[in-house]
Amino acid sequence: MAETLEQALDARTAEAAPALVRGEGAGAVRCLACGHRCLIRSGRRGICRLRFNRDGVLRVPRGYVAALQCDPIEKKPFFHALPGADALSFGMLGCDLHCSYCFPPGTRILTSRGHLPIEAIYEEARRESGNEAEALPAPDGLSVATHRGVVAQASRVFRHDFRGRLVRLIPTSLPAIEATPEHPFLAVARPRRGERLAPPRFVPAGGLGRDHLLALPRSPGGPTESLPGSPAEFETEDYLFVGLRGTETRAYVGPVYNLEVEGDHTYLANGIAVHNCQNWVTSQALRDPASTLEREDVTPAQLVDLAVRRGAPVVASTYNEPLITAEWGHEVFEEARRRGLVCAFISNGNATPEVLDYLRPLVDLYKVDLKAFEEKAYRSLGGTLENVLRTLGHLIERKFWVEVVTLTIPGFNDSEEQLRGIARFLAGLSRDIPWHVTAFHKDYRMTDPRATTARDLVRAAEIGEAEGLRFVYAGNLPGRVGKFEDTRCPACGATVVRRVGYRILDVALRGNDCRSCGARVPGVWTLPDGRSTWSGPTGERRPAPVTP
Repeated sequence: MAETLEQALDARTAEAAPALVRGEGAGAVRCLACGHRCLIRSGRRGICRLRFNRDGVLRVPRGYVAALQCDPIEKKPFFHALPGADALSFGMLGCDLHCSYCFPPGTRILTSRGHLPIEAIYEEARRESGNEAEALPAPDGLSVATHRGVVAQASRVFRHDFRGRLVRLIPTSLPAIEATPEHPFLAVARPRRGERLAPPRFVPAGGLGRDHLLALPRSPGGPTESLPGSPAEFETEDYLFVGLRGTETRAYVGPVYNLEVEGDHTYLANGIAVHNCQNWVTSQALRDPASTLEREDVTPAQLVDLAVRRGAPVVASTYNEPLITAEWGHEVFEEARRRGLVCAFISNGNATPEVLDYLRPLVDLYKVDLKAFEEKAYRSLGGTLENVLRTLGHLIERKFWVEVVTLTIPGFNDSEEQLRGIARFLAGLSRDIPWHVTAFHKDYRMTDPRATTARDLVRAAEIGEAEGLRFVYAGNLPGRVGKFEDTRCPACGATVVRRVGYRILDVALRGNDCRSCGARVPGVWTLPDGRSTWSGPTGERRPAPVTP
């Protein structure tokens, strides 16, 4: 039998750093790597699914990369750090937040105890655990039917607040079902005359329509036995396929729920097969037993050797959420520091004081995604705004160089109240924190909001300036946002770094100081030995060589 991705990654682990784990008795451990602070019992996994308890020992990722590239440091983005430098960017797998792939109350799940409302499963888990966390161990002994027609153990149940639109799917022979637009359903395109039925795949609810068929597993005692008549338009050995009369949407504010299921990582909602995945790029790979996502075994020395060969004076832990792979990042950073490189962390900000203290001796630059300024928005992602704001305060107290990014999404986080709230909070920590407001572009999973315009970004940047921030940038619409691509001296107003997108056109700094007036410009403008990374006004990227 082929090795699953989960098995392959479990073989590439080490014991957690003592600073990031606490024993809780009876073989359970408390993970301190991210703000969830998961209590993990022996044989179980944290929310990220990467960190797990084996016989009372917390095991954590080590020794591989799933993404590796040399990027401009401006792409991270850091605008006040080593202009013109490249960063060797590495990442693993997994995330501690999740997207809204969930169901409202009333959705019925086929379990070993019959069809149960999904909210009842959460309530039982809440009573058993004695708390109301958004992610709880599933009720003891609860198993569910999966898309393959087998029974698997439910490991976690999720509940969080949601505000947005629900998609209502109306099958021809089943009760209607509602879900958040991103929730994947097992479906297939309706074949044209003479075409063969394609294998089913998971399709987001928002992408389904009358040209799709929903898949129901064929299994003795399964949901298909209770369906009226002969509902299937097509049948295969494994599935019955039911048509859709249509779809509708409606606004919804309230709780939504999801499950995590071992093995197939799927379950049956109102008789229809759905995936429990919560991140299509990283988390899904860990939840899909058939995943073949590429990874490469590597040592810290090999990564740093590559940075040196590429002339990249920065190594950056990024792509996935690096907090949940903090020990691996720490190991790479130790080697990088020995070689005179600068270390960067690109994170969602859902940290703990313990992990920041663990990283601070090695990490110079820290970027935080501040996604919104409403608690409900963060809860829809499985985190809390309060913890991200607290993390930002901890970062400033510990004297990391911090830059903050807000992806500006029309109708989600671009209200005057939210933008002003973000800017006011950051200015209260330090007026010198660079705030990047960046443009949202539609993709196949998020098609409802319109794309962010240059005018939207300029408006957001002007709000940041009005609230007292000295350095506000409008990103990823190069050449269309005027002065908000450049860095200006806070004392005399002279342009000290001129940019178009990720391209540096000129740097008017002498070390850390403005060349015009001599005032210090906040940032990390030179390497530890005082060298500049900018070597001329030609517009070419020519980072200073790094000596091994």
